[in-house]
Amino acid sequence: MLASVTQFDNIRMMLAPLRDILRETDTPKRTRVVDNVLRRISIGVNHNKSYDTKSILIFCHSIINQYLAMSTKDAKDTKKVKEDAEQLKRLRFASNEENAKVYIRRKDMAPKRDYLQANAHRFVQFGLEIVYFGLRRERFSSKDAEVLGMLDPFVDLAGNGLFSRYNSIISLCCKIWAIMVRLPLPSVSAGIPVVIKRLFAIFRQTSSTNSDMIQNCFKLLASLLRSKHAESLMAGYEPEELETPEKDEVDKTASDKKAKKGKKPAVRISADCMKDSLISEQQLRDLIDFIRPDIEETERQATAFSLIRAILTRRMIVDSLYKLLDNIRELMITAQDANVREVCRLTWFQFLMDYPLGERRLTNAMSFIVQNATGYVYESGRVSALEIMGVIINRFADEILLPNAAEPFFLGLVLIIAKDESSQCREMATHLLPIMIARFDQPRLNRAWTLLDQWSAGIANSCEPVVETDAKKAANAEIQQAKMRELGRAALQCYGIIIEPLGDKFGKRIPAFLSIVDTALTVSLKTWKQAEMQLNHRPGVDGVGDLETIAANLHSGGDPHNAALTYWETAYLALNAYERFARVMPQKAVGDNGQSRIWQLAVRHLTHPHAWVRLSAARLIGAYVAMGDPSWMLEAESESPAEETAEWEVPVYTGRPKYVLFSACALKQIAHGLIVQLSSRFVSPELGTQIVKNLYFIARCFLTAVPQSALEGTGTEPVADASDDDSDSDEEAEQSSVWTKERSLSWLINRIGSLARTEIIRGRGLTEKRTYSFRWFAAVISLVPPTLLKQSAYIMPIVSPLYRTTQDTQLPSQPITLSGTTKSATEQLDELKSLANDVIKLLQTRIGVTEFSAILVKVQSHVSQVQSQRRERRKQLAVIDPELHAKKKIRKHESSRRRRQEQMSEHARRRTRIVVRRAYGDKSSEK
Repeated sequence: MLASVTQFDNIRMMLAPLRDILRETDTPKRTRVVDNVLRRISIGVNHNKSYDTKSILIFCHSIINQYLAMSTKDAKDTKKVKEDAEQLKRLRFASNEENAKVYIRRKDMAPKRDYLQANAHRFVQFGLEIVYFGLRRERFSSKDAEVLGMLDPFVDLAGNGLFSRYNSIISLCCKIWAIMVRLPLPSVSAGIPVVIKRLFAIFRQTSSTNSDMIQNCFKLLASLLRSKHAESLMAGYEPEELETPEKDEVDKTASDKKAKKGKKPAVRISADCMKDSLISEQQLRDLIDFIRPDIEETERQATAFSLIRAILTRRMIVDSLYKLLDNIRELMITAQDANVREVCRLTWFQFLMDYPLGERRLTNAMSFIVQNATGYVYESGRVSALEIMGVIINRFADEILLPNAAEPFFLGLVLIIAKDESSQCREMATHLLPIMIARFDQPRLNRAWTLLDQWSAGIANSCEPVVETDAKKAANAEIQQAKMRELGRAALQCYGIIIEPLGDKFGKRIPAFLSIVDTALTVSLKTWKQAEMQLNHRPGVDGVGDLETIAANLHSGGDPHNAALTYWETAYLALNAYERFARVMPQKAVGDNGQSRIWQLAVRHLTHPHAWVRLSAARLIGAYVAMGDPSWMLEAESESPAEETAEWEVPVYTGRPKYVLFSACALKQIAHGLIVQLSSRFVSPELGTQIVKNLYFIARCFLTAVPQSALEGTGTEPVADASDDDSDSDEEAEQSSVWTKERSLSWLINRIGSLARTEIIRGRGLTEKRTYSFRWFAAVISLVPPTLLKQSAYIMPIVSPLYRTTQDTQLPSQPITLSGTTKSATEQLDELKSLANDVIKLLQTRIGVTEFSAILVKVQSHVSQVQSQRRERRKQLAVIDPELHAKKKIRKHESSRRRRQEQMSEHARRRTRIVVRRAYGDKSSEK
């Protein structure tokens, strides 16, 4: 503290008593106190901003120069100490009595020993610390020529300090040199060779790299090799390529045999290769052997990799360096620390870019990456291999990448996409594959097409029945078919990924791609439709519902080899690939040259048991209708297609491919499939949103078919019976509203309204179907003209479920989690009622309060009548079937008890929030 506030002239006065103490003793207890004081003084000097830079440098130079020479000598060999020892020897062992003298035993007569020379290194360390902290904190400006001129003499001083007997001084000198080598000092260039020679002498004297001194020496050597001074000194260095710099395939025995026969050894380094290098060939070999263990030690890895990268920067070549980089390549995969793997990747990639590599070595390196990216046990290693693969793909030139890595990388990426369990690895491979394909030349692209054709042929071959009678042969045949399916899925995934990056290059492959998609969807449709028919023939079994349950259990321990769902992944990938094709090339997919059969197959897959396939089919239909216009319905063929001979067959469409899904019958079929999806128990939020979008577009198309008289309000529209009875199934609703092209919109509204009412009656508190139905109602209310909306056929199916929901008190059976947020049963019901009230307000705005009130009175009267009928049926049920009546009563009481518990818990939460606000003095509550 005193050094940070006092004047600079007082520093020497502060050091004087310390020098006297060190002159008198070298006991550890007192020297530790002196070291602590010197360290605090050095810190105070650097913190004192009033000190002049020139004064500090002159002071440090004088004190280091004064004590450095003294500290480098051995105190036992000084002349004065020898004379004192001889004198004591003569006094003790003189045999001649004449020469004998008697000394009185007094302290002041005993010769005093001077310990200053033994402690001189402490003042050297003090001066070096001031210089080091000043350089590190940039107190000495590197832009001032006068300061640089005063720093230049410290280059020699710090270099001489490397010859000290004390590790602390050597470490400080290494740190100072590592900073000064970056400054434009003229003495640095001349001192670099001497410093490097001294560093290697220190390495030879040390058997371990654990000490801080050795680590600082490594850091200094790395800084020297990276510096501009080293670059100028090695301006004439040109690394020569090894004759065969292969991996350890050439051993000493082979070399000796070839030498005896007069042949050159397989690995050769020219004698002139390292002549202009700062480090000799033998020094580099010794250094590599010295730091090799450090690359696996966590504490010393950073310094070791820094030195290795510095060596790579100067492109120094020895055979042992290739072996060291092979170890780093393996560590790039096996290291547990992500930072270590990243440093290994950077180091190894620098080696690949800057060093001469034979064709065989480069091929082996690419094979190593592919093998670990596809087969390493742990995800971290596979991710690291994919990272370096991505860097190679982006940075390597075509003349190096394509001959050595094109096919291995392509096959490896396809294998990862098809079979890797890690989603991160699959995403990375999906990102790299199109980049790799885009760089293929035409011959390699043709070979890739050939592979995809061979793989995709397995889709059709894998569905053929096994006719082998031998159980072993039949099992082998089934295994072979499973492999064919995997290859077919891989081909579909590749097509879906590479369509966009190839662009025009993909034009010639469109027929083959469409054929593969057609085959995949046809096989999938036939497989699950046949299984569904077999289940429907069993008594008491619902084929569709049972297959949905099986599909939902596939990802939670269900049988992955179920025959009914064998091709669900194939269908899912085919739909995704065709969706991307439709977005990239819409004219080829939807135009007059489009494939009508594939669109029809997509419609049939709307009712597939697996939720992923349903979502993919719904997205594909959404992409189709987004490229169309509702007016196309009037232009499309009005005749219904020929009836199918079987459920898995698709009729032949004879009209324009552009209108394949815009005929009235096709739109009705799409609407039916979407309603089946919405009525399922497994409706995800993404699928529900897509269903609402698709149904809204279908409503826009159906609106174009409504007669003009109905739009103007002059015609008559019969009221649908779905809102006047208590039908709770889609079949009854469809029968109550006969479908025609003109009445297609009212038919669709009746179906959605029936679905919403069904959930109220049989849903046991579920809210998903009503949520999406009410959203669609809101869109349709905004679409349909008020004159048409006032008619009973359109408004009654909408108002009935909305009113019943506002009066509903049945809670869902369990909470749900959406987007990471868990909603209780009360919150679900409250949100649904809020949505219903919003739709009712929108409807009132569209048709007027008077008309809406009349409709609402009618609905209320109908609901009251239905409720009275239900009460009568319950009384009759208590007499006819007491057991069923008791079960329903218990279920009702459980629902009431759960509702009361939810209300009590919600009330407790609100009361807790109020108490907390009062305790902390919430200003908003006070206002």
